[in-house]
Amino acid sequence: MKALFAAATLMLAGDQAPVVDTLSDLDAVTFSCPRAGLNAAAREARKVRSQGTYQFAYFNVVSDAHHALYEVHFKSNYAGEADLKYCVSVYCQQGWDPKTKTSVTLLNKTPQRKGATAHPAACGHQPARANQR
Repeated sequence: MKALFAAATLMLAGDQAPVVDTLSDLDAVTFSCPRAGLNAAAREARKVRSQGTYQFAYFNVVSDAHHALYEVHFKSNYAGEADLKYCVSVYCQQGWDPKTKTSVTLLNKTPQRKGATAHPAACGHQPARANQR
C-alpha cells in the first residue's frame, strides 16, 4: 500500500524528477575534508551508550584552512540524554588523505539548558576582543 501511495504521488508530480531518499546529493557537494570530519564524529557518537539513538543535528565549519576545525552535534531521541558536541580537527592541504589522523574532542559532558548556546571558546571560537579606551 505504501509503495502504491508513493507511486501515485510521483505520477501526480507530473514531469518532475522523482525524489530519491538517499544522501547522494549531499555527498556530491561535500568535500572530502568535511566528510571525514563528520564521519570521525559519527564514529565517536556510536561509541556512546544510550537508551535512545543519537542522530546528526548540527555541523559548523569553524576553520576551513589546512588545519580544518569542524563542530558537530548529535541529539538523542531519548528525552533526558545530553547532546553530544564534538570538535573535530583534520589536516587537509589538498584534500583529505585517509592516512591523515583526525582528532575528535567532546566539547561538553553536562546537559545543556534548552535554548542555551555553547561556550564561545568551544572548538576554536575566539571571543571578540574588547576595545580598550
